[in-house]
Parts: sequence; structure tokens; C-alpha cells
Amino acid sequence: MKNYAMILQNRVIDVLKNQEVEPYYPPDPSGNPVTAIPCDDTVTLGMIYNSETGTFSEYTPPEPEPTPEPPLSETEQAILDTAINVDYLVCMKELEI
Repeated sequence: MKNYAMILQNRVIDVLKNQEVEPYYPPDPSGNPVTAIPCDDTVTLGMIYNSETGTFSEYTPPEPEPTPEPPLSETEQAILDTAINVDYLVCMKELEI
């Protein structure tokens, strides 16, 4: 009896334990084949299969690209500058400088 990982586009989509014969899944709706690969008990859903090395590894999602803040419009910058200036003047007044 063997365990099989069902692989679709290098991802484990199912793990079948104690199978007497190699399982078969039909292709996905786009026609991508699903392949049965013998595996051990450490393989879990969502793992990545490297067909060149025959190894399984945990899936690590890619880091999202940081999106830069859009530049302030002239009006927004003027409002921000005014607010900073007012805060500065209030602090100066409170400190009696």
C-alpha cells in the first residue's frame, strides 16, 4: 500500500493514503493533467512539488509589492503645511516662547 499526492500544476491538491493501485484524477476544466506521485506521510495539501528533483516543499506565498503612496496634490500639500504651521504656533504659544 502506498500514499499518493495528487499534483495539479506543481501543487498538491489531494493526498490519498494506503492505496493499492495508483489513483487517477481527470484533467481540470482547463485541460491541465493531474498526476499521482508516491509520497510519505509528511506531504500535505497545498505543498509544492518539484518535478525536476522529485521533492515536496511547503508553499510560501510571495511577498506583496509595496505600493507607493500617490503624491499629494498642491492643495493637499498646502493644507498639510498650514496644519503643521498652526500646530507649531500653538506649541510655541503654550510654551510661551
